[in-house]
Amino acid sequence: MYGAPITELSINNYRYLSFAKSTRLNAPVKLSTLPPTAAAAQQHLYRVYYQVQTWLGNELDPEQWGWIINNNFLEPVMTLLPPAPDVLLNTIFCNCTKGCGSNCGCRKVGLPCSVVCGHCRGQACLNVTPGDNSADTFCNSTEETEHDEMITDYLTPNVSEKNTNTDSEAEEETPEIEHDDEQES
Repeated sequence: MYGAPITELSINNYRYLSFAKSTRLNAPVKLSTLPPTAAAAQQHLYRVYYQVQTWLGNELDPEQWGWIINNNFLEPVMTLLPPAPDVLLNTIFCNCTKGCGSNCGCRKVGLPCSVVCGHCRGQACLNVTPGDNSADTFCNSTEETEHDEMITDYLTPNVSEKNTNTDSEAEEETPEIEHDDEQES
């Protein structure tokens, strides 16, 4: 659904991956190209169910099925969630391609790189936290800041919904077949 691979079980995870992919381009992100959040999809499904039941002659309360009455008109409820946490709406992130040096958008505004940055994804880079002169530190050190934890919690879906087997784990589970290489003379 929405162009997601068949192995993707979480619409929120697919939305996050689609967003991350679109931020790598040097163009504005068109939110209309992203799949809906799980909360928005749920409201849409409520409205679809209500419409089908109406066609079948079953009367339901529209306000219980994804609609709200505003000025005597039914309007769709798009989602019950806010668009994003305030901390995320106020976050600036870069889309550096050659490292996080002096041209880094995050560095220019005095912010450490975060998980949504284009080049480093909040990992090892040149944009270290202020006051840290070591060259081999991580952007956010090994402990995430409260700010990055809030962003990560918002952007990262529940990983327990997804099958997390990797190729190496799959190989370990596959029994090896022994071949008899000896030939009879």
